[in-house]
Amino acid sequence: MTTWSGTTLVRVADDYDREMGDSGAPLDSRFGRYLAQRLDDLWEEDRNDPKAFLAWAWHVATPPIMSPGYVRIRPDVTSVRLIQSDYDRRLLVQIETPVQHGQLAQGVRPPYAVRDWQAERYAYASDGYSALHAPEDESRPALLLSATLRLPADDWQLHEPAGKWPVEELLIDDAKQAIAVAVKHINATAGPQIAQLVGSEGGHW
Repeated sequence: MTTWSGTTLVRVADDYDREMGDSGAPLDSRFGRYLAQRLDDLWEEDRNDPKAFLAWAWHVATPPIMSPGYVRIRPDVTSVRLIQSDYDRRLLVQIETPVQHGQLAQGVRPPYAVRDWQAERYAYASDGYSALHAPEDESRPALLLSATLRLPADDWQLHEPAGKWPVEELLIDDAKQAIAVAVKHINATAGPQIAQLVGSEGGHW
């Protein structure tokens, strides 16, 4: 898998997906089993719609549906979702992340002493990224800030799904190609913006 970096928010666990297949056959896929089980959740009229198909495949590929997911999300990021706008049905990427006080510019940090998000005490993260949680000591006040970044995906060249899949392998191939496109664009477009918010450049907008 791709290693985590300041601008890498999501990656595909394709090797793990094949290793966890039931039969060991070359085309066997844990992700494929989840897709087949949830195909009824994709409306018939959405099956050849690139935006609707991708949003459905992404939902299946990520927690809580798949855990661990076919798509892995960087541990310090809460969620990365692909959704369609309620207003015009355009595709959006929505990223939710904790924001620690030290990642804010000095002038907008809390004006009083409060607890902040904390990394897991015993977490092992060789690549420097670990999940953040509320402080274990609940006897003192805490101010836990989060941010939601929503970006339109208007310029993405989406994969065109077939819409009908006579065999499961074709459905899996369509979904994996759609996911690969999304991963590339999310890291390229949202990655730098999240890095400016919660990375080493935090507070430098």
